[in-house]
Amino acid sequence: MVTMPFDRRRALRYGLGSLWIFDALLKLQPAMFHAFLISNVLAPAATDSQPAWLFSLMMAGAKLWVHLGTWSNVLNFSVELLLGVLILLGPDRPAGRAGLWLSIFWGAVLWIFAEGLGGLVSGSPTIIQGSPGSAPFYMLAAGLLLAPRVVWAEERICRAARWGLGGFWLVAFFWQVLPSSGFWSGQGLAAQFGDVTMNGQEPRWLQMAINAVVMSSQAHPVPENALYSAILLLLAGLSIWAPRARLTWLLEFGWLLFLWAIPQAFGTLLTGTGTDPGMLWPFALLAVTLLGGSRPAVAKHSRDPAVTAKNAP
Repeated sequence: MVTMPFDRRRALRYGLGSLWIFDALLKLQPAMFHAFLISNVLAPAATDSQPAWLFSLMMAGAKLWVHLGTWSNVLNFSVELLLGVLILLGPDRPAGRAGLWLSIFWGAVLWIFAEGLGGLVSGSPTIIQGSPGSAPFYMLAAGLLLAPRVVWAEERICRAARWGLGGFWLVAFFWQVLPSSGFWSGQGLAAQFGDVTMNGQEPRWLQMAINAVVMSSQAHPVPENALYSAILLLLAGLSIWAPRARLTWLLEFGWLLFLWAIPQAFGTLLTGTGTDPGMLWPFALLAVTLLGGSRPAVAKHSRDPAVTAKNAP
């Protein structure tokens, strides 16, 4: 039997296109056509310790959104649906490449006006609340698909992914341990788990789980932040030196699931106001497509007598 190589480029193309289509479908939720989307989605990101210049930009975008009324959401849906369809056509077609370039532009718009640069300039970025945002990973995926095929050589792409992933976890570690971020205090750490998600719109069972972690963080900030920091540092080391080990995958996706479920409340998808599934989905897509799957085709032992005779010396 012959095991075919995992086509990373194609898998990333299908994954990215499907994510954009999923994001577009989320815009059809009834709450997306309501004005309180501004107060529940855009306003918290704008007022979350952002510098004045970014706050002004985001508020200008929010005013334009309100001015356009329902047409703003119709436009959002149409653009993201178009992006998904074009990207699925593939980067080797002109329409597919146009979709990828457009997705980079649209991702930059969303990153600035909706995500507030993912909290990177707020003074206390943290992966617990989804820094650096989801848009950069959408844009990175599009950039990789636009890159020449030589970039997708197995050894080259896996080496770049290994160091990129390890570097990301290392940066996240430094975000978490910096004293200036305030995560070693009960109030500072608890806010990361409850600041955005404790708005009363999540299902009761999820709200109870969030509340439990918030209270635990308030009571034991130092050991808990030390634990989160240790996980990030361990992931950085494993991603660099053992990126395909089972332990690496189990720890990484267990940690991602915890972050997505508790501090990020499943990307607020259960509230009716989730505009996208959050940064962990595109992040996981990049990790799986760039490091997962099989190596180049390897011929395995076959029980077919004809094949055995043909391969015999």
